[in-house]
Amino acid sequence: MKFQRQGIGSRLMDRAEEVILERTDVAGIGVGVFSDYGKAQVLYAHRGYIPDGHGVHKHDHYIQPGEETIMDDDVVLYLTKKLKATQ
Repeated sequence: MKFQRQGIGSRLMDRAEEVILERTDVAGIGVGVFSDYGKAQVLYAHRGYIPDGHGVHKHDHYIQPGEETIMDDDVVLYLTKKLKATQ
């Protein structure tokens, strides 16, 4: 908590997006679905990341309608962002 709200995460993401842009124009990231990940979820949304449209993912596949699973920290939502060369 001592280092939160100082822009460190945003600077790290700026650099990561620069490196990603050298190879592709789409960045992706997974984030947990629980409130413990709320600050990360908000940061990614503010940076323009949106859900990839495939729902929630666990281990090696997207969870299908009616499929049972244990909701734990392995359940993530993947987000993507179209990068611009002017970043």
